[in-house]
Amino acid sequence: MSPTKRFILIWVSVLLFNLTATAISHADFTITYVNLGAGGTALLRLPSPPAGSPKDRIGIFVMHPSSSFINSPICTELANRGYVTLCADNPFSFNANGYKGYEDHSAIIGRGINCLKGQNPPGQTSSPCSSITGITKIIIIGHSMAGPMMSFYQNIAENGAAACKKPERLIPCEDTNLSNLPAADGVVLLDSHLGDAVATMTYTDPAVIREQQPDLRDSRVDMFDPANGYNLTTNSATYSDNFRKAFLAGQSRRHNKLIDDALEQLSDITNELRNVYPDDMPFVVPGSNGARLWQPDIRLLKCTQAAYLLLTNANPTGEGPKQICSVRLPSGNQGALTFDSVTSASVRIWLGAHSVRTTKDYNQTPDDITGIVYESSNTSTPTNVEGITKPLLIVVMGAHYFMRPDEIILTHATKTNDKEMVAVEGAVHGFTPCTACAVAQGLPANAYGDTVKRLFDYVDGWLSKPGRF
Repeated sequence: MSPTKRFILIWVSVLLFNLTATAISHADFTITYVNLGAGGTALLRLPSPPAGSPKDRIGIFVMHPSSSFINSPICTELANRGYVTLCADNPFSFNANGYKGYEDHSAIIGRGINCLKGQNPPGQTSSPCSSITGITKIIIIGHSMAGPMMSFYQNIAENGAAACKKPERLIPCEDTNLSNLPAADGVVLLDSHLGDAVATMTYTDPAVIREQQPDLRDSRVDMFDPANGYNLTTNSATYSDNFRKAFLAGQSRRHNKLIDDALEQLSDITNELRNVYPDDMPFVVPGSNGARLWQPDIRLLKCTQAAYLLLTNANPTGEGPKQICSVRLPSGNQGALTFDSVTSASVRIWLGAHSVRTTKDYNQTPDDITGIVYESSNTSTPTNVEGITKPLLIVVMGAHYFMRPDEIILTHATKTNDKEMVAVEGAVHGFTPCTACAVAQGLPANAYGDTVKRLFDYVDGWLSKPGRF
């Protein structure tokens, strides 16, 4: 763990210690520390005074698989709008490469849902959870990589552990923590990833020739080589069709080879054919965090295929429907050429959380990403939403790059009769307005207005729509 992350963790721990004894008053709600057990810690935000509306029966649970979300603005914004919210951290909140799959998070999510229903965590005779009354509907919200995690949880809660043990998976889930999980009554995905494994696959650098010598690079598929269209000053790029095809073919080939290597090692572990540990083995992959083609070349994955409401500064409730196109700026990451690009995992973690198959049809275009075998990974959001029957809201940020990915998620949600996707004009991944994007579009810096308010006003309206919950 880096010194910065260690400081943050210590600071959060001190904060939680100070919150343990008493609740802290906020202008619109009180905040109370909750020990969920199993390594889960949370802040409970109770509207004060009570909202006195149908919102009183709705509880919101928020968590991220690898980032600290205990003070997420999601909980603050929705508590300000009258909802009881519970934002949690977990043992992997500072360890993105520490979990083998979202089954490692599911017990804490289940405890959070039960807490909002007024149930004390297992082994605790009293807790702030027991003071929560009247909540009958629970909504789980997943932002960024929490989208795949929450989708996995809801799929398993609705369909059981068999849903993550299908033969199409590269490696089945471990179902130790997957029995009797309470299902949520609705799911909200905010700028969701397609999955942990898809993220790693699209970051895999095909220019790495030898895993043990990452400085040896194949210039023919090096996305950071100016000869291939990369601008080292602006971290932007304009790649030719030929380079794009060569790069993606190489990316698919290398990632599939890494999967094959990991499966071979897993077989050796299982069959005790080598001098290996009986449970797991190290699996270290350089160049697997940062080589994403569409980040510098913003022509790729720019637009949706269908039309959706766009929440604008001029019309906060939505304009359209219309095709949604990102206004993001280039964000190439030359950290892919350093130790920051290394994934230090194990065979089981690599296969469970970071591996997804691709086919010869793998491609990225202005309005699509194809050739991903989503069902090969339990972390795939499209696969997991296929098992969800409850209401689903997807909100994509207009200054980020999940336009088409989130649309793919929507199209896979075939079992729910209540689903929709909207976009927030000019919002970055963290919900705030992109002033630089506005200027780049020839608009005033404040053209996108208060994107945070616009986003959560819409979520509020969706949650409180009569008859939905």
